Amino acid sequence: MDQFAGDMMEAGIPMSAMLRLGSKAKCAPSVAPMLMMAQNLNFRRSRETWLRINNIKDDAQGLAGELHEAFARFVHTSDAWDDVEGFLEFSPTDQRFYDALKVPAADSNWFLAGRKGKQAGPDFLYLRWKRGEDAGPFKHYLPREVVPIWTMPKDARHAQIDRWRREMAEERLETLQELLRQFHNHQKRMETMFSDKDVATLKTKRVICCTTTGAAKYAGLLRNANPDVILVEEAGEILESHILAAMTPSVKQLILIGDHKQLRPKVNNYNLSVEKGDGYDLNRSLFERLILRGAPHTTLSKQHRMATEISVFPRKMTYPDLLDGAKTSGRPAIRGLRDRVVFVNHSKPETQDNKIFDRRDPDTKASKTNAFEAELVLRCVQYLGQQGYSTENIVVLTPYLGQLRLLQQMLGSAEMRTALGDMDRADLIRAGLLTAAAAKLNQQPLRLSTVGMSLQKCAHR
Repeated sequence: MDQFAGDMMEAGIPMSAMLRLGSKAKCAPSVAPMLMMAQNLNFRRSRETWLRINNIKDDAQGLAGELHEAFARFVHTSDAWDDVEGFLEFSPTDQRFYDALKVPAADSNWFLAGRKGKQAGPDFLYLRWKRGEDAGPFKHYLPREVVPIWTMPKDARHAQIDRWRREMAEERLETLQELLRQFHNHQKRMETMFSDKDVATLKTKRVICCTTTGAAKYAGLLRNANPDVILVEEAGEILESHILAAMTPSVKQLILIGDHKQLRPKVNNYNLSVEKGDGYDLNRSLFERLILRGAPHTTLSKQHRMATEISVFPRKMTYPDLLDGAKTSGRPAIRGLRDRVVFVNHSKPETQDNKIFDRRDPDTKASKTNAFEAELVLRCVQYLGQQGYSTENIVVLTPYLGQLRLLQQMLGSAEMRTALGDMDRADLIRAGLLTAAAAKLNQQPLRLSTVGMSLQKCAHR
């Protein structure tokens, strides 16, 4: 995206007309002046706006206190009489239990005594009923309509108490959820009022740059900015839902740029993919879906990157009408090799690496490694080095994360410094096979990457 922004500046769009939504840590230094924090817009909120903001803050603080109390009541829901009494007193179906278990009130000058003359507490009858006993000294004072409650078996009494506890917890959870909803609404109102400065800044720009994640994060801002055109780069690699989430009601035109015959969007479950064939097709982009339904589109037919000996493969498999640009022919041969493309066939079996698995496919329990191929790669890299090629001119790609780890170890033992792609490095750290400190030290010339990550980067270039 930052490269795309740079291209727009080279095309004549001034930086002052563009804004980049996102984190400073994740953007290129060349576009840092486009960040929201770098904008200097003279903006002052009115006194009435500040008054509304302060009122919302006060209401939110009151709700926060209620939330803490409601959460404590929910967490500490029990079958103690203090909880059960209040529940039964206002129960539309079980108030008769309240009449049966409530200790009768005494005159002001007397107190009610239980066994051995001790004063009967408010839970005296409830505890006796819970233990499966009768009403003791109060059994002759019970109303006739509650007598069946005291003849219930002990198991039935416990089942009744368990039901009360569940219903109390559900009732308190509903209260907690309602308070959370109100608190969330107050927070959203404050965010909206505090974002008026950012909205005013957005409205002064012609171009707003952000990722699909950024578009979802700042959806409220974008909606208030009323954009009328959305331009999506690498549209074939973006989930359909991400495109739809970025389309605000003000959008009048959607421009999708990409290649639906290359990488699809990534989903974390193979069973939901197009390749599985069960019809879920979550990794089919809106771009691809529109083209498959016959939507009008324009296709580039000439490539300017691959040598002709390499472009023959995508031409045979995917792009029958692909033409080669003039700059792709006449390139110097690779020193030390007879052909630009060499296929090697061997019968050395691969092994399973149970310490690493593909986090994008939960059904995969291990990754794959092949020591013979890793040794072959090491020899090839050394041989190319002998022909005068530096490690800056060499990239090693592998389909498996386990093989990537093995290659890194072997090349490192040969005192050959390597650099991992960001996502591959993150996967190795997540698997516990690479420390964060070591990952920072590995930012060196020879580039290693899994095929998927590399193709994604090449497509963006």
